[in-house]
Amino acid sequence: MFCREAVASLSGVRADIEARGGRLVFVGNGTALMARDFAEQFGVDAPLFTDPSRKAFKAAGMKRRMGLSWQSLAMGKRALAAGHTQGRTKGDPFQQGGVLVLDGEGAELHRQNADDAGTEILLEPILRALGPAPA
Repeated sequence: MFCREAVASLSGVRADIEARGGRLVFVGNGTALMARDFAEQFGVDAPLFTDPSRKAFKAAGMKRRMGLSWQSLAMGKRALAAGHTQGRTKGDPFQQGGVLVLDGEGAELHRQNADDAGTEILLEPILRALGPAPA
């Protein structure tokens, strides 16, 4: 449910990201077939890559751990209220996600690593890292 929520949240600001010169890309950790099914089922229209080895996640410093806490219950309630239900888990359920904002040279401008399942993605810092919106 949390991956679905993250995709919906970030897709909702895709136009703002692109207006600031950014590009939205998603990376999962399941198989290519799982990624294709996810994209079709949830209408993902941004590029979606998959890294079953999780090397990209490790290189980005994203945690692999159980990730369930009391806060996860509250975050689950938030996700459910927004219509994001839990389906069959695909890929590594222990791999936590996050957001990286990189410049054109690959330098990190902003990072949000999930501490637990359902860590909320904060959109304003992402947009600020990309610079001001065009006038």
